[in-house]
Amino acid sequence: MPATVAAVANLKGGVGKSTTTLMLADGLAYYYGADVLVVDLDPQANSSQMLLTDRGLQLAFEQGKGVHHLLEQFAANQPPNIANLILPNAVTLEELRRAEERDERQGWISILPSHTQLRLTEMELEEKIYTKGMAPSRLASYLADHIAKALEPLTNLYDVILIDTPPYLSPVSRAALSISDQFITPTLADSVSIWGTKQFSDWITANVTPHLASRNFVVITRFKNTRYARNAEAELKEIYLKDRTFGPTIPESVQALSAMDRPDLDSYDSIRGKYGRLRGEVKRLSESFAEFLAKRSNVPPPKRVRE
Repeated sequence: MPATVAAVANLKGGVGKSTTTLMLADGLAYYYGADVLVVDLDPQANSSQMLLTDRGLQLAFEQGKGVHHLLEQFAANQPPNIANLILPNAVTLEELRRAEERDERQGWISILPSHTQLRLTEMELEEKIYTKGMAPSRLASYLADHIAKALEPLTNLYDVILIDTPPYLSPVSRAALSISDQFITPTLADSVSIWGTKQFSDWITANVTPHLASRNFVVITRFKNTRYARNAEAELKEIYLKDRTFGPTIPESVQALSAMDRPDLDSYDSIRGKYGRLRGEVKRLSESFAEFLAKRSNVPPPKRVRE
């Protein structure tokens, strides 16, 4: 089957988009043997930095890798060519690396990295296009065609393509949302995040797909087990997003932050060493998302390759 394209998106910043992206990528690759491509469209480049480290991110930039080159191709009216822009090895888990060395690959992670240059490239493109009188929505539509054509040759090489989107509706972000099959919405259990998530949900429903509810996988992140948070969680599940699929609630944990801090580009860790007590949450998150995808495709859930 061709790869599922899933946008990890929310207009509210600070809700754990990049952390959710990486936990899903690691969980799907480790537990289900999935080949995962992370497409980082956020100029903050958090997913890229977490997988590649600062040094690796700079090396990728110097080697001509990254999504901003995809925009440069669009600006130059060139056909999309994404193969040379991807870093094929963004694996941080020791188990995946060792299996690859034995020529027994079971799960892998690659990345189309971001860089702070992305926002500058995007702004230059917007200025060039808007001076010609083109509307932002038209630019988003053209970019969607460009990105879709770029990803098309890859859909038979990967099982899941996770797109980490920025917390705003730029033409690039809108393009990514419009080409996505599923929508992963991380959110916090507080009133501000609930409001932002509701507004984002309404926008997607009105402008991208009226069928968002069946395509929406919601993850409550950084959960503090207080009465206030429990009430907010209940409001999300029973009122505001009652027709959505919810993944496991991810507790607030220092371990989550340290798990995403890769010491060096050549360093690897076991899934137990990387996630510690959060390993169970990673397993449950990937399991519930795999079941969500299976239900959407009317196929049996995939079997785990590791426990």
